[in-house]
Amino acid sequence: MRPGLGLVTIGQAPRTDLIPDVEAALSGVDWVEHGALDLLDADGIARLAPHAGEHTLVSRLRDGSRVRLGATSIAPALDGAIRRCVADRCGAVLVLCTGRVEHGPASVPVLHAEDLAHDLMARLVGDGRLGVLCPVPEQLTDIQERWEGRLGRCVIAAAVDPYTAGLDEVAATGRRVSAGGADVVFLDCIGYTGEQRDVLAAEGIRAETARHLAVTGAVDLLSSASCAPPRRA
Repeated sequence: MRPGLGLVTIGQAPRTDLIPDVEAALSGVDWVEHGALDLLDADGIARLAPHAGEHTLVSRLRDGSRVRLGATSIAPALDGAIRRCVADRCGAVLVLCTGRVEHGPASVPVLHAEDLAHDLMARLVGDGRLGVLCPVPEQLTDIQERWEGRLGRCVIAAAVDPYTAGLDEVAATGRRVSAGGADVVFLDCIGYTGEQRDVLAAEGIRAETARHLAVTGAVDLLSSASCAPPRRA
């Protein structure tokens, strides 16, 4: 039997902006998709906005708009989405967020896009200079500290929102990071798309998306573990 993977966005499912980019990687597993905000109305979502001092996360709603969320505030809603994946008989769950998210214990392994994508990106950059794009300016300090702690050297970071910025703006931000000395640019948010990566490639900038690395890494781990498949929701 094929292994089963639960995909959990911190926003709302389905992520029609994301799945087409990772369909090839998902071809080896059965999968289901749930969102932390799926069962919440507008008022419920508004209550999960980041409080003072809380890490800011950015995700997408079902209507295509984007939302800011608090990394601690979202924990109960994230737990609910993980439980729905377990109910669908997933052998493991991938949390599709490269920010620091909190959740409770689960009865199956919970993988994090941050861990998988960052590990693979660190290998890809090797001894080179890393450039990082993140969605909003308030994430820049945290992003730089995490990457510099991991790599042991300076990184170049800039903010450009994957959900609202045009391709020209993404390209301009990538050029700025590349001109600052980056050898490889990492699009450090699940919201960044393959199209945005390709725009940078057309500028001669080597780049990779978090979504591609995270899903590829999760599928490789799950396939080797031979977990049971879920029922389709």
